[in-house]
Amino acid sequence: MEKYIFGIDVGGTNIKIGVFNYDSVKNIKKFEIKTSKNKEISTILSDIKKFISEYVAENNINWNQVVGIGLGVPCPVKNGYVEKCANLSVNETNLIDELRRIFPAHITFAVGNDATLAALGENQSLAKPYDNAVLITLGTGVGGGIIVNGQLVEGSSGFGGEIGHMKVYDELVETCGCGSKGCLEQICGTAAIIKYAKKAMIGKKTILDSEKLNVKKIFDAAKMGDEVGMETVNRVAKYLGIAASILAITVEPDVFIIGGGISKAGPFFTNLVQKYFREYARFSTGKIPFQIAITGNDAGKIGSALLVKHHMKGNHED
Repeated sequence: MEKYIFGIDVGGTNIKIGVFNYDSVKNIKKFEIKTSKNKEISTILSDIKKFISEYVAENNINWNQVVGIGLGVPCPVKNGYVEKCANLSVNETNLIDELRRIFPAHITFAVGNDATLAALGENQSLAKPYDNAVLITLGTGVGGGIIVNGQLVEGSSGFGGEIGHMKVYDELVETCGCGSKGCLEQICGTAAIIKYAKKAMIGKKTILDSEKLNVKKIFDAAKMGDEVGMETVNRVAKYLGIAASILAITVEPDVFIIGGGISKAGPFFTNLVQKYFREYARFSTGKIPFQIAITGNDAGKIGSALLVKHHMKGNHED
């Protein structure tokens, strides 16, 4: 009897769902559903339950064949518990308990930070996984996943790897979703990039249209040498380089892996980040390479599925 794991990656805009074969953790099918606008965790979990229930019914799968559900969320997580979340409406909640309330009791659940799980999924998808790696995901928010000596770093309460909330500049007015100011996410998140570009356009000649602006158009303009595009992208690359230089003398990874939607800009972007990184890096850490993630939007789903399988092995349930 074939066994299935659902690997789920909850984002600010979409919820990515992968159906995996338990034996090989091979992605069979992948789907996306919209994240509820209110971003309430109860609504999100209800939407996930509805999707999985419909998938099971439509594909003639017995619920006993569903052995695991892994969930990645854009929040610090420790053993399934979320203390505070800047990007979803959930605080002081054990998400594993919430999943147990709505799904059959035999299923094994695993919950982790989305970027941390993406780091696991990305690293394990490489031909030769690194022992030490830092994944930085750039999308609606900025996330991070850290692997040291082959192990995920969550920290004592789940805040390990919250790269997006490193203070990297002096912000006097705007407050980040985390409640602080000057966070990396306030420069490198998609909304922040668009906001800065709109301000930079005032009084300057540019091919960009403020009414039809998105991150891809900004990066495309930069590649064409557009002044506003280059100014905006260089700002993102500079502060990402600063953040990486701090991480380099903290955990000294073998590699920095750039993932998320912005990584689609490719070597054009990573070369800029590498340039700034080398300016700010100390000692020999400036030699650490940057590379683009290879799994695209699948890393979080893969990592979620792998974490479930790890938990099942730990519980001797396989």
